Amino acid sequence: MRIQRGAFNLFFGLCMALWMTGCATGSDGAKKKADQDAAPKDAKPEKQASSLRLHMETSSGGVGSGKVQVLRTNTLTFTVERSPFVDEGFIEEARVVDGIGGHMIYVRYNSQGAMRLQMWTASNPGRHVAVWAKWTEARWIAAPIPPKSLEDGVIVFTPDASREESERIVRGLNNVAIKLGNQQKPPKPPKSAKAKAKAKAKAKESSEEDLFLK
Repeated sequence: MRIQRGAFNLFFGLCMALWMTGCATGSDGAKKKADQDAAPKDAKPEKQASSLRLHMETSSGGVGSGKVQVLRTNTLTFTVERSPFVDEGFIEEARVVDGIGGHMIYVRYNSQGAMRLQMWTASNPGRHVAVWAKWTEARWIAAPIPPKSLEDGVIVFTPDASREESERIVRGLNNVAIKLGNQQKPPKPPKSAKAKAKAKAKAKESSEEDLFLK
């Protein structure tokens, strides 16, 4: 049987169109699944973790540096060292504190972190300290310019984050500090008198039941 050239080309074109449609649908489905898998899933409060890394502004544009944009409104763009000079592994304590016009994040470092903080801020006066944080999101959240070298191992800054996000960041940092041994694990809260009475009554019931079954 002979197939005319025009009919063959039409048939081939339809087959290609169907194949391309199938591929596009499959790709969209795979992309949607990948996006769902990549969606942040927060852990229980006691299991949450956060990262907080400080990068020093630099005037050099070499291989070890890169441009960053900090703050979502009134965005600042400047060049920083790619490697952080201190990270969450040195943090002893973090908390949200009230400041003028809003909340702030207070971070205290251990002796090694404090030494790094002092050295880098003393040798780079008047430069931004770009703060990168990761929790369920990851972004640059602050760029303070310390008025002097930070010698007490503490940095306090106003974050480009809601209070809820800041509380989440801080909770994750304290969990990391506890896990690394930089901070003592908080004691379990004592049971209330009501809870103790309930537990005692339950134990008594269980004892009486065991006696009856015997």
